Amino acid sequence: MLIKSSAVARHFVLRIFSSFRTLNHLCSKFIQIEAATNRRKKDLKTCTTSELIQLCFNRKLFWRRSETLKVPMSLFYDNRQRLVSRLKAKPNETRWIPGTFIVLQGGVEVPFNDTDIYWPFRQESFFQWCFGVEEPGCYGAIDVNTSASILFVPRLPPEYAIWEGKLHTLDDFKERYGVDETHYTDEIASVLKEKSAQVLLTLMILSSRGNFSARAFAHPFRLIFKFKKRHFESKACDHEIQLTQTNIFVQEGARIQEVPLIVKKITSIETLLDKRRRRIIQSSNKTKKPAIYRKDNIPYSIGTRVKNGPLKHTISIETDEGMAILYCSDIERLKNTDVEQVLNAMNSGNTDKKVYSMLENKIANEINCRIALQSLRKMIELDSEWTRYRKTSSNAQSSIETINRDMILQQLVNLIVKSQDSEMILQGLKALKRDRFSPSTNIYKDRMCNEVMIRATDGELTISQLIRAMRILVNYGNSKYRNCIDMLWVGLACKEQDIKPDLLVPLFRSLKYFQRSKDMVQIILEKKLSEQWLKLTGSQMASILNCLYGKESLQGCLSSASKWANVSMTTSTEKDLVNFIGSLRMKKYVNENIEQALARYVTSKGTEMKDPRLITAIMDYCKDLRIRNPYVLAECGKYFIRHGPQIPPTLLSPIIASFGLLNLQPPDPTEFWKMFDEVISARFSDLKLNDALDILLSCTYLERYPIKLLDKVFSSYLMNRLQTQRDAPIVNHLKNKLKLFDATMSLECKDYHGSPINLDRNTKSLNLDMRIRGIINKIHKPLAHLVGGEHKLSRSVVLSRLPFINFYILDILVHPLLKSTPVFNLNLHKKRNINTAILIYLPEYYCWNTQFLIGPQIMRKRQVRKLGFRVAHLDYAKLAELVDQDDKLLSYLSQSLDTAENAL
Repeated sequence: MLIKSSAVARHFVLRIFSSFRTLNHLCSKFIQIEAATNRRKKDLKTCTTSELIQLCFNRKLFWRRSETLKVPMSLFYDNRQRLVSRLKAKPNETRWIPGTFIVLQGGVEVPFNDTDIYWPFRQESFFQWCFGVEEPGCYGAIDVNTSASILFVPRLPPEYAIWEGKLHTLDDFKERYGVDETHYTDEIASVLKEKSAQVLLTLMILSSRGNFSARAFAHPFRLIFKFKKRHFESKACDHEIQLTQTNIFVQEGARIQEVPLIVKKITSIETLLDKRRRRIIQSSNKTKKPAIYRKDNIPYSIGTRVKNGPLKHTISIETDEGMAILYCSDIERLKNTDVEQVLNAMNSGNTDKKVYSMLENKIANEINCRIALQSLRKMIELDSEWTRYRKTSSNAQSSIETINRDMILQQLVNLIVKSQDSEMILQGLKALKRDRFSPSTNIYKDRMCNEVMIRATDGELTISQLIRAMRILVNYGNSKYRNCIDMLWVGLACKEQDIKPDLLVPLFRSLKYFQRSKDMVQIILEKKLSEQWLKLTGSQMASILNCLYGKESLQGCLSSASKWANVSMTTSTEKDLVNFIGSLRMKKYVNENIEQALARYVTSKGTEMKDPRLITAIMDYCKDLRIRNPYVLAECGKYFIRHGPQIPPTLLSPIIASFGLLNLQPPDPTEFWKMFDEVISARFSDLKLNDALDILLSCTYLERYPIKLLDKVFSSYLMNRLQTQRDAPIVNHLKNKLKLFDATMSLECKDYHGSPINLDRNTKSLNLDMRIRGIINKIHKPLAHLVGGEHKLSRSVVLSRLPFINFYILDILVHPLLKSTPVFNLNLHKKRNINTAILIYLPEYYCWNTQFLIGPQIMRKRQVRKLGFRVAHLDYAKLAELVDQDDKLLSYLSQSLDTAENAL
């Protein structure tokens, strides 16, 4: 028998027995032992990180799996000593001051899709090199002067023992990793303060690919702000910075937006560390800026603007992953203060040559920037004049002149972008807009646009400057620069707290300039509008609403407008209300708050209302949105009674026509119609044809028939005005109104004897509403079942002897004695109430938020009944709801037929 070698086989001496039973027993025993050994190996290989840590915690070594090497903790101690010795041996370094600590952050666990499951943990490489810690969420500190090491570990609650097993103490960690001290991470600030820490050395990384990243503290960074530290950023005016773009996801409330963002590609680490070092320091000193005093009692601020000379105090250590750069506070460079602080020091009498030199350099730099800006303006102005001259001559500009011009422009632009005043950048951007000599895209515009984007991203541009930058960029001829506007959303987000009520309107007007980041900007502006709507005027609110179109008219802005109307309408001027109500009308927005606010306003003001434009705006709003409010219409009607003759002709139609359209009798009918006859008779020739027809039809809706105006309606002058219209759709629309007026007067007014002019009663085609046609197809069979067969139903029936317009089309006709027909021959002398006309009412046939039909539909039903038909009506919304419920649909149709109104 042949047995393969194994880890267990060598422990047995196998013999060959003649007995089959003995051999079988031996093989079974061997298999059991082999399986148990494999299980132990498998368990060791598949154990989790926490189980592995528990397994080797008591051993002073770093060990991963059974096949890996066991690294003693003394190696990490040696690494820390090497790091400190390299720092101290760095040539040309100033003496390390007491209290200098290296602070490193370890890796953290990353959850998988926001669940309680984590990605496999990987320790931060530089932290691992120094400490060899396997747990996540740790920090480490090394005293540069004493080489003492401190490990900070997370403080876990006792409940974690259920899942993690034994919770190790600080002494366990100290013994396990061979450090001098151990503390919890929530004690970082107190521990470093107790040790009189003065300077913290943090880590920056420059990889072999040239990419730069900064390791910032995630949580304890807020706890150690009291120590001197440096977090350097790139300066916007560095011409070596290259920009690229990426997209990020930003969540605001429940909405997540994908927005573009600029990324700075750093080609020089020294330049990065040299240029911008004030932002983080200033953010921690917004409320109070502590002063640091020199021996000669000249104060200087930690929040200093440093601009001069490259930074020399950096220590680079090459590693396998790239080059790690440790940097510290340059105490000597903190003497560079703001000009205002230097002037205060000079006034105190304690000055020296260094302060004067610093002041001189700052002023000289700013003067150079301003001189460069003026030179750029003048150069572009001269180029424009020279270009016009060359167009009239045969001279061509030489290539040498072009090269010289490019060199000068490049130097001027580089000087301008070095200014600390962002206003200079905007002025330079505006000046380049007038450059007609250079190509539409050039390096000067690129340089200035990049500067604007970087400063906006760094939060250096004010809201007003951001608005001006948008307006300048949008006027650039090339889309490349207009697309830069999308990057300015970051500046807006940084300065969100600075958005005041007077800036909301220009910001909303600038919304149209954004494309990819438009939704994000709108979210920010909607949020600010919801906070500041009470401080806005009606005109400002109207301007904001007018900036929103289509899907942009989100509920947030309209809700703020509703709140404003509810609170501020009664205290606003009439001019503001005209603009505000007009914007609501354009947005077709109404709710109960706005309706009630309008009613309160007109009721409280009453006779105090003077501006006819306000009355027209209110009535136009009510007419277009079908707001049938008796209080609002009554007060506007009283205004017409009081001021009718003074109302301009162009404003008469909305005031008068609204009563008929909304089927509401005017207040004090006797006085109202008396004033109506007086005003319309005098002003009829001044009315537009469409306005005149709207007024006349409004009268017929209310069963008022203007017999006295018939001569004016059908005068040759009015018909000539119809003939002068060249727009075919407008002409057809006006003719349909004339036909409707003529047919209405013929059916309802006994004193009317027909139109003196020939109105063509034939129309080539009608555009029937597709909603009505669709719902008729769906209810045709159930309705046929109720009336006794499909042959007793006709759809979209045309009435003979009446104009061929939609107004006189019967949606469904039930005729028991006839077959289906598209045209019904009217015979007013036949027996009445035999045929039933079914009219389907769409949602817009009702007044808003009521069950009242609008005036035209009331008149339509009235005229159909006068023609001898019984009339039943069906609600479109109700039909759409019941179309899939056969029993309820049949019940609803049957009930409508049973309650049909008889002929008049």
